[in-house]
Amino acid sequence: MHTPLTIDLDAHPNLQFRIDAFSVPQESRAEFESLMRRNLHFIETLPGFLNHMVFEKTSGPTNFNIATIAVWESAEAIAAAGEKVREYYQRIGFDVQATVSRLGITASLGYYQAPLDLQ
Repeated sequence: MHTPLTIDLDAHPNLQFRIDAFSVPQESRAEFESLMRRNLHFIETLPGFLNHMVFEKTSGPTNFNIATIAVWESAEAIAAAGEKVREYYQRIGFDVQATVSRLGITASLGYYQAPLDLQ
């Protein structure tokens, strides 16, 4: 069972978020999901990782049909995780750009914070 995603900015104002949106062709969906699960299995082991959620588009004008949010305890944790993920991909021989191209996926990737004054 997964832990519910709770974002309590009053208690944890330094939370950092990796929010990614993907346009995944139907014929690439199974492989994309498999790769996403493999990546999540790895990042769950990293210090500072708190939670992750996947969203599937139900309607709206965007071309993106999958979005993910990973929650990290701090900017330092998310920066360190980025380095560990790059090392992991190199170790297993995973070329992100080549895979995204081969699968016909487009993506919008980014790191975010949730400023208290905008809530």
